[in-house]
Amino acid sequence: MYFSSFSDISFSSIANAAKPTDYHLVFVAEKSADEAQLVIDAFNSHNLKLFGGIFPTIFSDLQNYDTGFLILQIPPVEQVIRLLAKDDNFYDTNVDLDTVGTAILLTDGLMGETDSFLRKIYNFFGNEMNIVGGGAGFITLKQKPCIFTNEGIFQDGGVMALLKSHSQIGVKHGWEVFEGPFIATSTEKNIIKELNWRPAFEVYKEVIEGNSNYKFNEGNFFDIAKVFPFGIYKEGTEIVVRDPFILNEDGSITCISEIPENSMLQILTGNPNTLINAAKEVAEMTINTETHSCLLVFDCITRVMYLNERFKDELAAMKTVLGPESSKIRGVATLGEIASNGMGFVEFYNKTIVACSLNS
Repeated sequence: MYFSSFSDISFSSIANAAKPTDYHLVFVAEKSADEAQLVIDAFNSHNLKLFGGIFPTIFSDLQNYDTGFLILQIPPVEQVIRLLAKDDNFYDTNVDLDTVGTAILLTDGLMGETDSFLRKIYNFFGNEMNIVGGGAGFITLKQKPCIFTNEGIFQDGGVMALLKSHSQIGVKHGWEVFEGPFIATSTEKNIIKELNWRPAFEVYKEVIEGNSNYKFNEGNFFDIAKVFPFGIYKEGTEIVVRDPFILNEDGSITCISEIPENSMLQILTGNPNTLINAAKEVAEMTINTETHSCLLVFDCITRVMYLNERFKDELAAMKTVLGPESSKIRGVATLGEIASNGMGFVEFYNKTIVACSLNS
């Protein structure tokens, strides 16, 4: 349920409707971040369990909010695990993974080495379950504590809820190949220094200006870059999108997430219609014959910004698939999207929409 302010939340009503073992998933919109600790304290005082994060925006059905709270009661949870990126052995539990169908994973979207963090997740859990989630954080891209459990708010890590419920997940982005491939011949974490042994921006600018009507000038890099993300080619999976957002003085390009050195990159492009159609396809991928009450959506904040007023059309496209009397849509705008269908590595995407239907 959506609440526009802390004072609107009736914690006693939530407590009366909850069992002692129930967990609540709590999403806090960035502009209400100052009240996140109040929510945690109120949950603790009512002996309620929670986990969640702070995100740029939150959405409920067709409405996108930059203030307020989403409090969701989710299917039975086996365990919620607080994960710190610096801990090599952060998983110590007696939970039988055979009883786990789905994991919801919320991470600090701006922690330094997300890929290595997800590799540790994969090494511990393997292909045992569907994993879905996203990166929390602030639209300013300044790292601050943004993930929480009953113990409090923290950063440089994540929180993982292991659910008994099985699920169906969908992953799509709607971006199409504009030009490529190129080899990322020199990178450092999330910075592309060279493409095809040349300064990265030199190649990027040459390709875009030579094949479109866009022209770079001082101060408009992000306005153009949001239309032309990078894509990492991975055989057998959706292209993994990487979001360029800073042009550095040395001609390198900083992306929101890591770029492996010597990876094969495409320059992508798209338009609102291709992105909205991808969202519809994601909803179709989550449909199943079992009863489910909620479509949980993690949608990149730069997609939300790019679509602008048409973001409502993206939410409406998903709703038409589900039907007016079917699942509710609940979700967040993320700094990176997380998904694994239990058949491969846990991927961290940008400019992508990830959705999950949870069976009741």
